[in-house]
Amino acid sequence: MAELSVEDAEARLTLDWTSPLRHSSFYKAVYRPAVLRANRLVPAAQLAPTQSFHSLRHTYASLCVAAGIPMFEISRFMGHSKPSTTETVYAHLLGDDHSAAMGALGGLAAAATEAHAGNVIRLRG
Repeated sequence: MAELSVEDAEARLTLDWTSPLRHSSFYKAVYRPAVLRANRLVPAAQLAPTQSFHSLRHTYASLCVAAGIPMFEISRFMGHSKPSTTETVYAHLLGDDHSAAMGALGGLAAAATEAHAGNVIRLRG
């Protein structure tokens, strides 16, 4: 699947959202080929082949902290039973000023939205 074009991979991929995904099947059939395909199609990205899907969860939470979303909401998004769990994991990010980084990411998001206007669904704001 990693050798397929994005369009061919999308045509072969069908996810049944009515039942839980099997972790091993998802990794072998979807996630790992997507990482390899991204490296092939965008050499500057160079994602580590060992990049875990779980690390994307940490990236999401870190971006939420940097965007100033309240910890209680992030905790809810992440499915943590207590906000203190989220605060413990991401406390090292709370004191930093992320405004420059968030501005740069906003510029990337705007460019990506324009480039893939029919393919991107805005989740917030």
